This record gives sequence, structure tokens and C-alpha cells, in this order.
Amino acid sequence: MTTRDMAGARQGVRAFSFWLAMAVVLGLGGVTAGCGYHLRGMTDLAPGFERVHVSGLSRSGEVYRTLAQQFANANAQLVDDVGSASAQLVVEDESVEQRASVVDPTADVRQYELRHELSYHIELPDGSRTPTRRISQARNYNYDPTGVLASSSNEAQIRRELGELVGELLFYRLLAPVDPETLIAPGEGG
Repeated sequence: MTTRDMAGARQGVRAFSFWLAMAVVLGLGGVTAGCGYHLRGMTDLAPGFERVHVSGLSRSGEVYRTLAQQFANANAQLVDDVGSASAQLVVEDESVEQRASVVDPTADVRQYELRHELSYHIELPDGSRTPTRRISQARNYNYDPTGVLASSSNEAQIRRELGELVGELLFYRLLAPVDPETLIAPGEGG
């Protein structure tokens, strides 16, 4: 085989590799387009949740900030005025608890668990509401009594991450369709 023949063969292999790669990319693009995959931030909210008022959350907290960001990404918004809202998200209770999860034989705590819990319901414009639902997330972190500053920094970071995660989970719960069979009529308990 001559040098010219080898160069032509290499060029043919490169061309084949290019077209094979293009076919794979186009095939994967077709598969992801057909499976319902969306780019991050392209979430569609139900029409009733385009303008939501949130009560029971601090506006400076991670959960609220994460909710506001998720709503903005979905071309919806959290509103301050209840009268202009299409729905109301009522946070009934929110707590972050810390408890010892690992104790060594000398009774020193070596690991803590942080648990962020939130209970909420959604009030619709007709006065009906969803039953109370709960979201809970927990993380463990190591505690070093000799490195208290590092441990407290670690705890603060985990608190922020838990707040963000609970905010995201709360937003995704709002994406789920509301089952009319489970709604509580105005004036009923629940």
C-alpha cells in the first residue's frame, strides 16, 4: 500500500468517524426530545400557580429564596399581596432540629443529625385547600470538639443546603396536579 493510499484510507476513516459521531448525537437528541426531558429552569407550572403568595416563611430564609428562584425560572412569581395571588402557599410549621447521632464511649458527641421539616397546605381562590403535607430532609455531619470553628462552619453550610433542598422539594410538590377529591371545602377542618 502506498503512502497516498494510506492517507486516503485515514481520511475515509476520519469522515466515517465524523458521520458516526453526528448520527449518535442526533439520535440522542431525538431520544431526549421525545422523553419529556426539559432543560433546567424550563418548568411549566399549572395556570393556578402563576402568582403565589407565601405565608409562614421568612423572606430571608433559604427555603423562601429557593422558592422565589424556582418560580422566576418557571416564569411565575411569588407575590406580596394575597389579593393578587392565584393561590396561597401556607407554611404551617417549619423547624430545624439538631440531635446527636453518634456518641463515642466517653460520651462525647462525634456526629450530629440536622433535620429540616416543613408542613404546609395550599389555599385555592375558591376557598378550598389541600390537606396538610410534610416535607422532611436530614443530613449527618461529623463534630470535632477540637475544631469547633470548622464544625460550626460545616453545620451552617448543611443548614443552608437543607433549606435549599426543602425549597426545591416544595416547589416540585407544587408542580404535582391537585387532586380535586382530596380538597377540603371552605370552613371544614383539616
